[in-house]
Amino acid sequence: MQPSKPNRQWVPAGAMRRGLVLLGLLAGALPAARAQQVLVHANVADDTVKTTFGPNRRYFGHAYVGYGLLAGPAGTGAAVRYGLSSAELRVGGRLKFRVSQVLAFNADLGYAYQRFSLAQDGQKRVPGPSLHRSEILALHQLFSEVSLRLNCGRRGNAVGSYLDLLAGGSWAAATAHTTDDAPAPGIGSVETTERGLPYLRRWSSTAGARVGIDRYALTAHYRLSPVFAAGYAAWPELPRWTLGFEIGLF
Repeated sequence: MQPSKPNRQWVPAGAMRRGLVLLGLLAGALPAARAQQVLVHANVADDTVKTTFGPNRRYFGHAYVGYGLLAGPAGTGAAVRYGLSSAELRVGGRLKFRVSQVLAFNADLGYAYQRFSLAQDGQKRVPGPSLHRSEILALHQLFSEVSLRLNCGRRGNAVGSYLDLLAGGSWAAATAHTTDDAPAPGIGSVETTERGLPYLRRWSSTAGARVGIDRYALTAHYRLSPVFAAGYAAWPELPRWTLGFEIGLF
């Protein structure tokens, strides 16, 4: 009896080659599919942020600083020294909500330091007739402001050029009246400061406009309310206008 021969099946060479090619394609496609899946999951959140937040997206927030000079007429007896002596410094933050390519709304919160350098002349009445070498009324204010923004021209993801119409209010957290007088012989200086002034109004309201290109803007604010409290309504009014500039920090 002869031993049985193994049962061997013949596989064509062409079928074997096609099988190897198919396996190679599958092996190459799996890493690519996995990489694509990871890329999609990784970029969804980033893309959402990029399309929602930005200078010309739906939301945009930034800090800014501003400086302005007091302007406009003052009442008789309340004249001020114009220029750098009577000015306002502002530091704040702004959140912009874009409605369309043309229209947006802004909301601001910040701090403002405002000082009036009173002129020392014979007509002086505020806060009294006494004359000094220099005399300052100062207000430390917390302010809030809303504005309607009208965008101009075409832009990419940039602030571009715009016109803002402003309305706001402020609260005087602290007030001060500082005088400097000629010292007696042998004394360097005589400076007196009074704080918590009852004659300065705590709450005030403003309106204004802002014209800007990207981070730079020119500003104009007009104080609607009197600077002095109701019990001092007979006192002459201080200048109501503040004209200056603003720089966005972004």
